[in-house]
Amino acid sequence: MVEATGVVLAGGKSTRLGRNKAFLECEGEPLITRVVNSLRRVFPEVIVVGDPELYGGLADRVVSDIFPGAGPLAGIHAGLVHAFHEVIFVSACDLPFVNEKLALGITRYIEGYDAAIPCVGGRLEPLFAAYRRTCLGPATRCLQQGRRKVVSFIGEIKVRYLTEVDLAGLSPDWGRTFFNLNWDYELGLLRAGLPLNVPVVGVIGPSGSGKTTLIAGLIQELSSRGYRVAAVKHTGHRLEDIPGKDTARLAAAGAKVTVLLGPGGFFYFRSGEGEVAPFKVFCLLEGEADIILVEGYKHLALPRIVIGEGVASGGVLAYLKPGFSPEEIKRLAKSLEEKFLKRRYSS
Repeated sequence: MVEATGVVLAGGKSTRLGRNKAFLECEGEPLITRVVNSLRRVFPEVIVVGDPELYGGLADRVVSDIFPGAGPLAGIHAGLVHAFHEVIFVSACDLPFVNEKLALGITRYIEGYDAAIPCVGGRLEPLFAAYRRTCLGPATRCLQQGRRKVVSFIGEIKVRYLTEVDLAGLSPDWGRTFFNLNWDYELGLLRAGLPLNVPVVGVIGPSGSGKTTLIAGLIQELSSRGYRVAAVKHTGHRLEDIPGKDTARLAAAGAKVTVLLGPGGFFYFRSGEGEVAPFKVFCLLEGEADIILVEGYKHLALPRIVIGEGVASGGVLAYLKPGFSPEEIKRLAKSLEEKFLKRRYSS
């Protein structure tokens, strides 16, 4: 153990999935219980920042935000105020795979610093990080001034940024720790044992409505902003390798997967009857993209953009009429950047 307080942030409403995410179950255990129990194994004190009536009894103590409704920064602030120890380790309550070994290692990196924060894929992870009580003054000033971004006070403190190499040295499976739940499809991925750390957005509409045109425009706009975009398109036609080609011969000999590599890139061929589950494909693309745009697959509970008339749904990000303009594409790309990408890659 290390002399620090584990702080679990549960102060938000957490209702994007239509219910409190803290009590969603993973392997038969509520997410918040999994997080608390993990931190208890390495920290002598664990507190929850949230509603005492809702979370009472889950940790050593449950405390409320001092700046109600001010988001995660207010939770970090409350943790710093109420913790018994000088150093706190902060974790969101909706992380199914909290790694206590990683939490302990990050906390030990705070020696000589005001905070130790992981930086993964160019983005900060301030909600799985360690903070010293010296952060309290800067965090308080930000909240008093109405600056509520989690990273608002970081420019005023001395931070030890942990790279992927640092994290890998602490725990080989560190990556899955940062998977959290925000959408219904992610809950399905979790239950299928396929955590995915890249946002997936669907584009649906009738044939000829401009789905491919929209995706192409979004790819161009997001790429110009420096993001890597992957596109997945569903087809009802059977997919087959070209007969007589070497890859087809290898598949006929029994290979389940063949890969053709060359100067222009590579092609991946998978043989067998039936369709591959789309989420397995999304997982293959995870390391190649910052966002995945999907055409088709109406049945998947993805956050989606609908072209044409649509039924109201909590998962719909935007409705567009066929014949949308380039300006509408730019506005939509900016919206996707704000909702999915800036939060992840520009913290």
